[in-house]
Amino acid sequence: MIDLTLDENQILAQMHPKGRYNIAVAEKHGVTVREGTENDTESFYALLQATGKRDGFTVSQKSHYRRFLDCIEGSFILIAEHAKKPVAGLIGVRWGTTGIYYYGASSYEYRNLMAPYLLQWEAMKKCKAMGCTKYDLLGIEPPEEKPQAKSLKLQALHPWAGISDFKRKFGGSIVIYPPEQMMVLRPFMYNVITMKRRLLG
Repeated sequence: MIDLTLDENQILAQMHPKGRYNIAVAEKHGVTVREGTENDTESFYALLQATGKRDGFTVSQKSHYRRFLDCIEGSFILIAEHAKKPVAGLIGVRWGTTGIYYYGASSYEYRNLMAPYLLQWEAMKKCKAMGCTKYDLLGIEPPEEKPQAKSLKLQALHPWAGISDFKRKFGGSIVIYPPEQMMVLRPFMYNVITMKRRLLG
């Protein structure tokens, strides 16, 4: 969770040095970030499909992301470009005084541009300008589940290790909530929905 009540220089100062460096690298390479439009869901979805295939997670149908942007008040999409080509995208939402990062995607081909770092920084600035007091990077690997061994190879075994390392570079504080609990009232319908998600995403 990033404190947006700080000024921009203070927000940058509390980041990990590598986070600040990667933002500067993206700017040096000419990466720009702009507010997306409805048409940009196509570009975002193409990036997301590539990211999901690369990182091994299921991507929902394209209509899901369109509905997210159309129906959720305060939602927004940002697109990072290099030479007018989309290289990364982010979907977030302002909820009360909190800006929340929901979905992100990036091009592996242009990974050296560090566009996702600049994208997150611009999202923080946008949310701050909208009156948000904090920016929620959402989930990271649970601290108690992180391997104690110092071997980076072992730490990378956790499925969230890579994205967690990325998010930690922006500083902030870790907020731990009680684990979710689910009570299934209609097992048949739950199994049908679970099967649908496995097959279609």
